[in-house]
Amino acid sequence: MLEAYDAGAIVDVEHSSGLASDTLLADRRRVIVSAHFPFGLPADWKTLLTAMGESGARAVKLVAGAAHLSAALAIADALRSHSDGRTAIFPMGPASLPGRILSAVFGSALVYGSVDGPTAPGQPLLSELLDVYATDHARRPEALFGIVALDPSGSLSPAVHNELFRSRGLPYLYLPVPIADYDRESPHDISFDPPFRGFSVTRPWKTAAARAGTPDEDVRATGAANTLLREDRRWRVRNTDVDAVFDPLADHDTGEGRSAVILGTGGAARAAIVAARRLGYEVAVAGRRDEEADRLAESFAVDSTAWESVGETEADLYVNAAPTGWRDDDPPAVPLSALERRPLVFDCVYRRDGRETSTIRAARAAGCRTIDGLEMFSVQAAAQARLFGAGGATREEVARILGRIRSAV
Repeated sequence: MLEAYDAGAIVDVEHSSGLASDTLLADRRRVIVSAHFPFGLPADWKTLLTAMGESGARAVKLVAGAAHLSAALAIADALRSHSDGRTAIFPMGPASLPGRILSAVFGSALVYGSVDGPTAPGQPLLSELLDVYATDHARRPEALFGIVALDPSGSLSPAVHNELFRSRGLPYLYLPVPIADYDRESPHDISFDPPFRGFSVTRPWKTAAARAGTPDEDVRATGAANTLLREDRRWRVRNTDVDAVFDPLADHDTGEGRSAVILGTGGAARAAIVAARRLGYEVAVAGRRDEEADRLAESFAVDSTAWESVGETEADLYVNAAPTGWRDDDPPAVPLSALERRPLVFDCVYRRDGRETSTIRAARAAGCRTIDGLEMFSVQAAAQARLFGAGGATREEVARILGRIRSAV
């Protein structure tokens, strides 16, 4: 640490070490004094903050562990009365991401972001802090929105929705919201200022979110929700995934007299079943767990097929609604033997970097017509954005934003 200081660096010194008052660190403008608490802020954190401030350091920093969303938000909220340009308070840990972003937006003296890739759980990229969340501009948003997921780090939703809000001059902020247990954390029940007015919901919480409020027709049809919207102190539960499958499929053909195999058993698969049937497809379902596929097929009164037998099917349409194909080493979700018959292939999965999934690559190599996950995303995100207040948002506008994001990667 002393070598770094002597080389001209700003050094971060733990308060409990006693080094913050070391006379060797004479230039206090290059000293940050910190305290870390793995299980949340201690009861005497304000007293501690005052004592740390007496060191004369450039900045004082409290970092506390957050085990769930409410804890992360509470730690960010602690900064409100201390946003003096010298104090930093933010959460750490897997659930901390929304709190870290909010701390920066609320005026925290500093929040750490990684340069090349994540270096700690819940730590955002520096480029995202600046470009997606505009954390260099301290402010108090009027409303919050977010993407609820087990791991939202791969989602393009924050970049898209925040750009749509900014382009319309809306004082809103859209956050990543990691949730480990939907029923226990109940994000729609959280009271915070500014309030959450809407959520996008993705894997694996779409069926749990369907119980959060008053459902629309597509939620009742699928038993899954990808959108929560707060109106008049009540939550409306919506599903924009059905149209996000229906619209791109309708651009190709009606499906009348044709067959479809849906791969997956989650919320996206449910939306694909409903959309394909509305277009006239005869549907069969396959899942990695045959018993889950059988239950899903029975609930929708469609056929099921064994996962291992998908390559032997001869469908006109294959929809990948399973979480496979986005990693570099993932095999195609649709077996090559099925692709040889040149069906239409719809992949609900997309890669954050804009590159093709293994399923789309294999399908195009086989001469198949394809619909990729970003087409689906554009439709459902535009519909969500309109619900969230971004009037006039279209799939074409979302596609243009995605194009700019891909070109910057």
